[in-house]
Amino acid sequence: MKKLIFLFILFTTIVKLEAQQSETLTAEQMQEDINYYFDFLKNNHPNLYLKYSPAQYDSLQQETIKKCTLPLTHQAFNKVLFDLNCYFDGHTRIQSNYLWGNNKSFYFPYFRILNDSLFLNNEIIQTVNNMDMKEVIRDIEKGASSWENHPNFNETRVNLYTSLYLSTFYNIKPPYYLQLKNTQTNKIYVDTIAERKPTADFNLPFQFKFYPEESIAILFYNSCALSEEAQKGLKKALDIAFKKIKKLKIKYLFIDLRLNEGGSIMNNELIFNYLKSKKYVSTLHVKANIHTIPQAIAELQERNRLYLEKNKSNFWKTFKMKRLIKKLNKKIPSVLSTGIDVLKEKIPANRRGFKEKVFVIQGRKTFSAAVKFTLATKQQQVGLIVGEEGGGPVCFSADGTCYDLPNSKISFSCPGTYAWQTPEIPTKNGFLQPDIKYDVFGKTLEIEDYKKIIQLSKALEEQ
Repeated sequence: MKKLIFLFILFTTIVKLEAQQSETLTAEQMQEDINYYFDFLKNNHPNLYLKYSPAQYDSLQQETIKKCTLPLTHQAFNKVLFDLNCYFDGHTRIQSNYLWGNNKSFYFPYFRILNDSLFLNNEIIQTVNNMDMKEVIRDIEKGASSWENHPNFNETRVNLYTSLYLSTFYNIKPPYYLQLKNTQTNKIYVDTIAERKPTADFNLPFQFKFYPEESIAILFYNSCALSEEAQKGLKKALDIAFKKIKKLKIKYLFIDLRLNEGGSIMNNELIFNYLKSKKYVSTLHVKANIHTIPQAIAELQERNRLYLEKNKSNFWKTFKMKRLIKKLNKKIPSVLSTGIDVLKEKIPANRRGFKEKVFVIQGRKTFSAAVKFTLATKQQQVGLIVGEEGGGPVCFSADGTCYDLPNSKISFSCPGTYAWQTPEIPTKNGFLQPDIKYDVFGKTLEIEDYKKIIQLSKALEEQ
């Protein structure tokens, strides 16, 4: 009976989605949604004009409206808006609520994008089922990429969407017939890629692995987006694992962030509690949209009032809060005019944490809160960064929330703050550089890889 109920709910959900996709939106409804989106970002985004000027966004807004002068389905309108993503930072995105319908993702081999060409090993992909792939990729890049992301991260997103785009917008499904050109011989030939299940990324949020005989432990930290239950699981796992690390006298700890695309930086702190670190003092600058400041101040003042009311019988708590409120009130005029709050940040040293060598492995998928993990590793001198450049810069707009457009109900995300610290940690074009460059993308690292990284670190110390 439960199975029948589940199937009925699934069927009605699919029917409802299909109905919404086929429903048309009027030009007036779409114009209202487009204006709502751009106005919302202007009034809420903390650092919207980092790349493009207000005039450029106004022009983009009008161009988008011109594409919607006739009624469109939810799916077609979602595609128009999705194509805007390349013009915004990595945390400001139109979602794909109505894009895919019943189409599913098929296996397609990972390809590199270099100088507008698609490389599959030593071959250039020219067409797929007689469709020019350069045209397809240019289409995908509009929605999948962001000007802020590392090109390698954008490449992974393009690969993620390729089969969905082929099936949804080009009616191309497996088997795929690829016209390839060999870069060494210039020979052109056709190869077939039959449908098969992709090798899934390891999707547990965290897991430990031990090589006691080599004195090596690995923490696969695959996500900073943890539920309350998962947080409790991580705390428990860390406690058990570090007791085992101590018992086994582990000398080398690897923390693998290659699959970690972010979440909450608060979960990072659970791990840093177990790692030896040095004191770090900095000045933290937090920028918000000036239109949001008055409400934020009012909410903070109300929380402070409730705290004082609750603790009015406690002299010491009341005294400390009143002193803090006095300091905050002095800053209000400056914050109201600039939208920037300046704070002194002092992170104490952790002398009781793991005292041996720590290696943090980053890759092109390392993004958002996971990048903040690598940044804190450098700031607090916890260990060495290994691998390649991460997927996002160390400074970015964050603390995002999802919203819905009023008519189409298409979802979009908008960050709330933009933060940076001084003194700055050295970067290249905003991206944190590895101390030890090592080929880690798409590889299952074996014990020999870890041993080689250890040897490279010793050579680095001797320089």
